[in-house]
Amino acid sequence: MVEQMLTMQEAKDLLRVSYRTLHRLVSNNTIQSVKVGRVIRIPQSALRKFAQDDTSGGKVNDYQQ
Repeated sequence: MVEQMLTMQEAKDLLRVSYRTLHRLVSNNTIQSVKVGRVIRIPQSALRKFAQDDTSGGKVNDYQQ
């Protein structure tokens, strides 16, 4: 089975972050990615791993208190 690869746009929408934030996370290898020519693709499993392993201490969403 082939793993689904997401575009930067799809990944940023799922994570609800800006393009710039996602690009930074990809650039410093916090989120694994694959470059195909000039296009960056992010494996869906890399987003899951990031979401599970994130220890930044930030709030999950703006509505938490």
